[in-house]
Amino acid sequence: MSLWGKFLSAGLSLVILSACGGGGGATPPPSSTPVSPTPTNTELYIGYYTENSTEDPNDPTPGVLYMYLPAVDASFSGEFFFSYVGCLGSFDTGKLNGAKTGSSFSGTWSGSVDGNPYTGTFTSTGSGASSYSGSWTNDAGTKQYSFGTAPNVCGYTSAGKGDFTIYKIASGTFTISVDLSNQSNPVFNHSLKDNTAAAMKLNVFDKACLINGGGVSSCAMWEYNAFNSGGGSLLPMSTTYGVGSSIPATALVSGNTYIVTTFTYDVSGRVIDFGSTEFTLP
Repeated sequence: MSLWGKFLSAGLSLVILSACGGGGGATPPPSSTPVSPTPTNTELYIGYYTENSTEDPNDPTPGVLYMYLPAVDASFSGEFFFSYVGCLGSFDTGKLNGAKTGSSFSGTWSGSVDGNPYTGTFTSTGSGASSYSGSWTNDAGTKQYSFGTAPNVCGYTSAGKGDFTIYKIASGTFTISVDLSNQSNPVFNHSLKDNTAAAMKLNVFDKACLINGGGVSSCAMWEYNAFNSGGGSLLPMSTTYGVGSSIPATALVSGNTYIVTTFTYDVSGRVIDFGSTEFTLP
């Protein structure tokens, strides 16, 4: 489990989503401490982060992240929220600061998980017409954590470094289409390049909530995970909202716009495919 993967942030607004939640049927409200990206003229990018599997050979875990990047060269700052409830079951906050120059950006982050303080860096290493790639580090290096006593033990490994890739909405390595014939349960068709990967994760987020700086418990509408158990069991090429997951789906609202992300990954935590789209419920 990536330590970086526990962070939701804004400012360049850097937000990493490893857990799912949901509120009521209306547009979810911002978190109790709203995020105010600086500067405000930003563009939404969404993608994924990965852990270095050599740093974390036990449970390398990819996750979704999004960034609000300034449209012009500028310093940025913001507050971030932990999207992953650690072993002690709390949502914490932290800070990030950085600067964007041309087609690159970099900065530092700081915060705490399960009562342990951490700091680190993030740096873009490449860019395209609709994407950025980069790397992140954890100053504490790779560490293992364990809480509780047997048989009720919770633990994870946090990697000392990893990578990330972000795209403009509706970009990526494959496309997602949305069938709204049943508005209560839309069907997401994902044209995966390789449905023999080890696992797939699909998330649905309320776009207005993300823009307003809501935390993951407010903005995440649903999460679906599928695993390839072998023996001819392939990953699904379509998914129906609210079906097949133990995580209950929050009711979608007519007139609201939602963002869908899907990615597949192998046993080493390497992302194979990523795609995203947005749709407005009639």
